[in-house]
Amino acid sequence: MKDTVQKYAALSGMLYKLCSKKERIRRRCLSLGRMECDLLNFLNQINKPTCMNVLAEELKVSHSRITRIVDTLVKKKLVKRYPSEKDRRSWLGEVTAKGKVTNENTIIDFLNLQEDLINRLPKDKVEEIYENIKLYVDAYHKALDEKEASL
Repeated sequence: MKDTVQKYAALSGMLYKLCSKKERIRRRCLSLGRMECDLLNFLNQINKPTCMNVLAEELKVSHSRITRIVDTLVKKKLVKRYPSEKDRRSWLGEVTAKGKVTNENTIIDFLNLQEDLINRLPKDKVEEIYENIKLYVDAYHKALDEKEASL
């Protein structure tokens, strides 16, 4: 059993490194930091103007940090910021057309990478590999959720 635990621990580490490398490549392509990518992705997902407080909560950062992140994205014309009509003290952030295209291009790049990966696998094993990895990831999520709940 100890050998199996060690193998799975190593596999977990390899998956983490792969995901980290993928994110580093994505950020380099966009010339953005991790938080900037996360904010751009969030604004694309919700697709509506959102106040800075909500953005700060979503990214789990301070209001001043979210302001700096939005400033960077505004300079790159990926996000626009403007005052709320309902509350003069509140500012809203919204993804621009350029921001949407930029985000879509990163999704397309990621899907192309996945296609390349699938083409490197034995054709008769593609579905089996997927099912086994999904089983592992689901079990991993459940174990982490249980661990987090016990803390």
